[in-house]
Amino acid sequence: MEAAPLVRIVDASLGVDAQVSLVVSRVSHPDRLKSAWSSSGATLERIGDRVHATSTVEALARAAGRSLELDEARAVDRTLREAVAAWLGTAPPIKARGRLLPCNVRPLVMGIVNVTPDSFADGGQLYPDGHPGRAIDHARTLVAAGADLIDLGGESTRPGATSVDAKEELARVMPVLRALVSDGVCVSIDTMKAEVAAEALREGAAIVNDVSAAGNPELIALAARTGAAYVLMHARATPADMQDHTEYDDVVAEVFEFLADGLQVCEENGLAREQVIVDPGIGFAKTAEQSLALLRAVPQLRSLGRPVLIGASRKSFLATASGEEDVDDRLTGSLTAAAMAAGAGAAFLRVHDVAETVQAVRTARAIATGSTDWDPVTR
Repeated sequence: MEAAPLVRIVDASLGVDAQVSLVVSRVSHPDRLKSAWSSSGATLERIGDRVHATSTVEALARAAGRSLELDEARAVDRTLREAVAAWLGTAPPIKARGRLLPCNVRPLVMGIVNVTPDSFADGGQLYPDGHPGRAIDHARTLVAAGADLIDLGGESTRPGATSVDAKEELARVMPVLRALVSDGVCVSIDTMKAEVAAEALREGAAIVNDVSAAGNPELIALAARTGAAYVLMHARATPADMQDHTEYDDVVAEVFEFLADGLQVCEENGLAREQVIVDPGIGFAKTAEQSLALLRAVPQLRSLGRPVLIGASRKSFLATASGEEDVDDRLTGSLTAAAMAAGAGAAFLRVHDVAETVQAVRTARAIATGSTDWDPVTR
């Protein structure tokens, strides 16, 4: 796979016709581009193979045309225009097996249902006692509270979690999934296994939430064949050892570039971009400081041109931020993260506490925009 040039807008708060802060990476001759660009008066710094600049958009386009081969200059210009359009516009809608999820209207709330004995925030609450009735009732409660869709998982991905086999994972999730699909709920299957995803899709799931970080090409192929939406998430290693892999030179740049590569892999495997949601993987192979940096970078991630999903709910980085160590004391931090992510342009919020999140985000949106509309999403 040949890496294409990338443009990431860091800040364009004054408008793209004014000075814009941006980063260009993966060009063949960064020094040549930097030299040509400097003649426009841009403020430039090369860090590794990335050129950081404060410039006008047109100055970059002209510099690329003067310093790079024609095809590469055109690729820079195209990527630049796409990043600008993403910054200025709303998140595009997502196609999910005949559904069109309108990410361009308001943030969509994804309620979490973990049918596991060992998830970090709610392990054992819905499984095995009372299974599947307790999990089904809980999911229906989340929908009644305002969840636009349900993310259903049967295997914990908390740091240090061990894997379960596909048979056990299916036994946990399928009774719940069938009940929700019969209710008309849009269901996302949270899994790393193609066997689990395939069965869930056969029974009516609409989204594959791939927590393997595109590590299983079969999951991409399944989404392509079935028309399901696909969540492309950043992570490293496996849940069992991912927190041993938190070394980054620049976490925002590296996550952004990983997701850009993943979008290209999806396309090469027949999955249209219109079906892909990107997720920076808050807490997955990230320190608390790195997770906070990625939350601040939500507007930058929108340069990829895809809806951004943020899953920060109850995660351990909130303890560092708020000083509240107990997972049961992280509601306020979770709501703050959700409201700020939504304000920064996140299209999906994956949360445990649906009613509280809807109230917080709806209020923040009303303050920011004056709009009090919060219309239900057609299921």
